[in-house]
Order: sequence, then C-alpha cells, then structure tokens
Amino acid sequence: MAKCNLSIELAEENESFWGGQSVRGTVVVHTDADVQCKGLEVKTAWRTHGYGNVATGAGQTLTVFQGQWVAGQTYRYDFELITAPWPPTYHGHYLNVDHAIEARAYIPWSFDPKTSRMIQVWPTGGPDDVLVGQAAQAANGGVGLKIFGSVFFLIFAIVILANPFAWILAIPIGMLVGVWWLVFRFLPRARLGEVEYRLDTPRLAPGQELLAELVIHPKRNVQLNRILWKVSGTEICVSGSGSNRSTRRHEVFANELQAAGETTLPAGQVTRIPLRIQLPETTAYSLDLSDNRLSWTTDLVVDITHWPDWKANAGFQLLPPVALGEGSAPPLPEAAVIEPTAGSPPATMPPPADSGGAGVTFDETVRHIWAARGDEEQRELLITAVEDIPFEIQAVIERRLLYGNDDPAAYRDGYVVWAHYPDPELPLTLYAPHHLADDFEQANRDVWKGRGRISGYDRRHGRLKIHLDELSQ
Repeated sequence: MAKCNLSIELAEENESFWGGQSVRGTVVVHTDADVQCKGLEVKTAWRTHGYGNVATGAGQTLTVFQGQWVAGQTYRYDFELITAPWPPTYHGHYLNVDHAIEARAYIPWSFDPKTSRMIQVWPTGGPDDVLVGQAAQAANGGVGLKIFGSVFFLIFAIVILANPFAWILAIPIGMLVGVWWLVFRFLPRARLGEVEYRLDTPRLAPGQELLAELVIHPKRNVQLNRILWKVSGTEICVSGSGSNRSTRRHEVFANELQAAGETTLPAGQVTRIPLRIQLPETTAYSLDLSDNRLSWTTDLVVDITHWPDWKANAGFQLLPPVALGEGSAPPLPEAAVIEPTAGSPPATMPPPADSGGAGVTFDETVRHIWAARGDEEQRELLITAVEDIPFEIQAVIERRLLYGNDDPAAYRDGYVVWAHYPDPELPLTLYAPHHLADDFEQANRDVWKGRGRISGYDRRHGRLKIHLDELSQ
C-alpha cells in the first residue's frame, strides 16, 4: 500500500505551453504514515501512444525534496521546469504524442507513488538533433550500403565454398535477383537514358509550395503514357518485436497529380518537367520517434509505353514555420485543440442509456470516443456518460502484459490485456478475470467477444479501460 498520495497543481490556468517554455506549479503530498523519501522527483516528459511501441523522452528533471514525511500531514513543493522542445503534442490516427508533468516519490521497500498532469506543447523549433542525424545518415548511407553488401557477399561466398550443394539454392536465388534488377532497374534506365529527379528543398513549412524537377535525356525517341507524381504524409507505427512485429500505415495527406499525359520524348534532347504542389495547412509535422514516424514523401512514376515503368521517390521534412526562420512563434491559442484527422465526424454525446445498456451499443460508443480523441474534455465527458454500463465487447487481442497484475485496477490473480476495436482501431486495455486466461492465449489477434464495462481511460497509453465480467465467455 502507498504511504502517501501525490497530486500536481499548475500555476497557470492554461495548460498549453510552447516547447522550451517554463512551467510553474506545485507538487502536493498527503501522507497517511511516516515516510522516508529518498527523493521526490518532478519532470517534464513526453510519450507516444497508439498502435506503435511506446517511445518516451524527458525535458527537465528536478529533485525537490529528500527526507522524512510525518503521517497525517500535507506538504507542498513548488517547481519550475522547462518543457521538452520537441516533439510537439500530436493526435493522429495510429500515432499520438502527449506531454505531461510527472512526479514520483522514491520510497524504500514500497511501491513508489507517482502522478502526472497532462499539458499541451506547441513547437517553437524543429528536431535539430534528428535533422543532423539524418544529414549524416544521408551522407554516409552509400558507404554503409557498400560495406553491408561487401560483408554479405563475403559470407555468401564462404558458405558456397564450404558447401558445394548450396549452389542448388544459390542459382535460383541469383536468377530471381537478376530478373528483378533487369526489369525494374536496367530496362527503364536503358530506355530513358539519363534521368534526374530532385526536390528544390528538403525542408518546408505547412502551406508552402513543394517544387521539384524531372530531367530526362533519352538517346532515342521514347513514347510515354503519362507521368504521375504523388505527395503524401504517412503515419508509420510498428508494434511488437521479432516474429510478432507488425507495421501499420495511415495517410494523413495524399495528393496525386498527372505531370504529363501521353507524349513522345525526342531523342538527343533534354526534357525538363517542372513539378509543384501546395502543401496543406496542418500540424502533422515530420516525426521520427523510434517505432513511431510521420513521414512526408514524394513518389514519381514514368509510365513508358509497352515497357517497365521508371520509378523514384524522395522524402522531405514538414516543419513548423519557426523552425525555418519564418517569423516568431505566435501567441498561444486560448483553447488549444489538436485538429482531428480529416474526415472524422464531429464528436457528440451518445444517446442516453438505461442501466441495461440498451440505449447505446459498444460500436456506437467506440465511434463517438474515436471522433473525440483530439479533444480531451469531450472524450472524458463521453466516457463518464457510459461508465459502468454493460456492453457486448468485441476486441482484436494484441498481447497480454507480463506485469499487468501490478496494475491496481486489475482483478485479483487476473490479467491485463492490450487490444483494439476492429474498426475504428481504438486502443483498449482489458482487465480480465483469471479464468479467461486461455481465451487470450488462443486469440492470436482474432476478434474476441465477451461482456464488459467501461471503467475509465488510460491517458498515459491512450487506451480505453474495460473490466470484463466475471461470467464473460
């Protein structure tokens, strides 16, 4: 049992801050027993939640107290911390990033009490370290690829020499690789001649115009059906590891245009095809947070008549205007709201439900909560309205948590299971009684059905909490 309870009070009423801005507040400690505290730690931190594996980071950490607390007392400790400058708060489809003030008391021989207070962080710059890392990666990518290829070829040659029977396997593999290279690399270049595709700039702000150019210098007349250019922003989230590793993608923006129709490129002449597109006004900035990425890319397809297509792609970064020197950060909005994914319906309260839950289905409830996922206040109202109502639950099982029984909300000797609703894929935390263990061991990402009650929302991981009924089948 915890010997003290923690809470956080902010000095400012507005819970929106700029990246790198100071946040002032107070940690309040209520004790119900004498406590020896090795350290009361307060920090600003960010965490991803959604489909991908969780990534975390910290802004600033302070230890505001060390010593003895007396039972029945209330203690207050003021703090001033700097928010993490990057990444900003983001609520998307599969990917979400939230910031918080976190407090934790380190108590010997006891569970460490902790608490957090969500805040919203707006960008005042860009991911400078990420940009430097990507520039170095781009500069050294060719060298790394050559080294990897050389090592792979050396290992392959040793295996072949040590075991002559390996030629039986090596010959068809080599033929397949050769055919792929011939069809998708050699033939398109042989027909088009010298081809160059480049972007004018690798970094842009929302609302700016993306400019690119395709240069073709054919040695013979080449007939084209069309040239397609696609610009897209995509959430890429990876969950699990090893053989259970899976990836999901969701396009937050996609625009494809035809840069050229049916035409013939004259032999011996340089043909220049300018490409341009207006980028959307959005807060979906480029992110690279371990297994959670938001990438902006361009894909070009030259459709050659009766010939394999020539394809190329190039990425760019979409950054806040201030990161590109486009003026200074504007005043914080009075009510900071992250825009929902395009096409999401407005969030509304579900119809009233009686004690038997006949007035609203679980599917309807999930869709209302999904629509309100970018509005914390609205989401909490929705969850409160349907709390403790029995529902017929459907969930796609992801995995059972190894240390789930440490969760105070878990059933005694029960299990905590991560899952998601089939469509929309709202993340769920299922609290399961012990006798349902076999159901989840055998589910293997199938749709599980049973009865349960909504019991709250896990803000840290962005998951709807559901307690399954003891008699659920």
